[in-house]
Amino acid sequence: MRKVTNAITVDVEDWFHICDIETILPPSQWDRCESRVEKNVIKILEILSKNRVFGTFFVLGYVAERLPEVIKMIAEEGHEIASHGFGHIQIYKMTPDEFEGDLTRSKRVIQEVVGGEIFGYRAPEWSIRKGTRNSLWALPILALNGFRYDSSIAPLRIIGIPNAPRKPYTIRTDHGKIEEFPPLVKNTLVGNVPVGGGWGLRVFPYRMIRRSIGELNGRGMPAVIFLHPSEFDPDPPKIPLPMVKRFVCRGKIKSTEERVERLLGDFPFGAIREIYGGSP
Repeated sequence: MRKVTNAITVDVEDWFHICDIETILPPSQWDRCESRVEKNVIKILEILSKNRVFGTFFVLGYVAERLPEVIKMIAEEGHEIASHGFGHIQIYKMTPDEFEGDLTRSKRVIQEVVGGEIFGYRAPEWSIRKGTRNSLWALPILALNGFRYDSSIAPLRIIGIPNAPRKPYTIRTDHGKIEEFPPLVKNTLVGNVPVGGGWGLRVFPYRMIRRSIGELNGRGMPAVIFLHPSEFDPDPPKIPLPMVKRFVCRGKIKSTEERVERLLGDFPFGAIREIYGGSP
């Protein structure tokens, strides 16, 4: 097997940044919620430091604006900083102008905090999609605004584009090219299933996840793993989530840290910039 550096990534958002729960916890109430992102980010940083691994942190502009010291701490430890947008809104719920406003606001706030340029972007809930929720129009807007790579297209049926490539690939737009880094999925008889992060990383057998990474690496391709700070929090504030959301957010939550430790021991990992070839 060829030695391949895989990407370890973190979506820096708080426990209440959950899509489609506006009737339960509207964004107007976010400022009243207890923030737990700092202590959970510290846990992730300690794990990465212990394993001598640098990762890519996709920072929500909302968090950077309110807790700039957390983002500075991540950057000072040598990790790559990228954008997760500002208001944690799925792209297909915005107009192109609204998306560009959210994107540029996040970029400005984050760059002011870290004192340097950022080049990567990940949409909330993998929301660059086709079909009735088409938002492929976001890609040229990313290129126009100086972004060089994206990690927003999941090769999945429900929250992505099921026939999208499972390895990094290049997308050409009218404003330049974008390198796309999809999350790790496993191809099965019922289609692709998410094994690279979230509930899939916590629930599917570890041997299945390990085999999926090994198969990609054997073909010289990197796997992209994604994490959320709330997945390292054993006892977050309770809100009445629908059953599916509760499973997605909290199912087997205590397995997260053990799974991540095993992966970091079994495979080489780094930031997306290492796979891309340094800062674009």
